[in-house]
Amino acid sequence: MICCLAVDPEYRQQGLASILLRKALAELDRSREITVSTFRENDEKGIAPRALYKKFGFQEGEMTEEFGYPNQVFVLHP
Repeated sequence: MICCLAVDPEYRQQGLASILLRKALAELDRSREITVSTFRENDEKGIAPRALYKKFGFQEGEMTEEFGYPNQVFVLHP
């Protein structure tokens, strides 16, 4: 499971999230399901992260709530 992936606003639009995610995926056991939680669909803050996870092959999973805020799990299957 990837717990949190964020890039400071000052450094966005430079491909850093892709670099971080690529490195994390290289270190994780790819024979197991990998999950990450992000903003739900139609949440403005979720546009970029949802596109990133989809680009890397993650699929939309269940809706959840974290700290009282609705989120969605994305899953990368082995």
